[in-house]
Amino acid sequence: MSESTTATATEQALVNITEPAAEEVKRLLTEEPDKSGLRLEIRGGGCSGMSYGLSFDNVQEKDNVVEAHGVKVFIDPKSSIYLKGTTLDFQNGLEGKGFVIKNPQAKSSCGCGSSFSV
Repeated sequence: MSESTTATATEQALVNITEPAAEEVKRLLTEEPDKSGLRLEIRGGGCSGMSYGLSFDNVQEKDNVVEAHGVKVFIDPKSSIYLKGTTLDFQNGLEGKGFVIKNPQAKSSCGCGSSFSV
């Protein structure tokens, strides 16, 4: 059985998902009919030591599941350690369009924002 985490108004979610991020995930999921949500994970590597991974997937055994604004985000237990309190946002502006990950545990990050160290 998978563990499910659904944040309420009184508890902080493992990962916070902004409404713009959720809307973009919903839009992109229409192109992935066999997937049920977004996987957010930490991978080794990157110029600062660890990097973020985003992909469309289905829930796996032992995943933490965060639901917000009608979307599900799947996080494996190991990645959960490094992602606690993280916000997943989506920005569409002059400096580019894409998902932005704001991790309060990151002590430093690279210029592109896709890798970090703790």
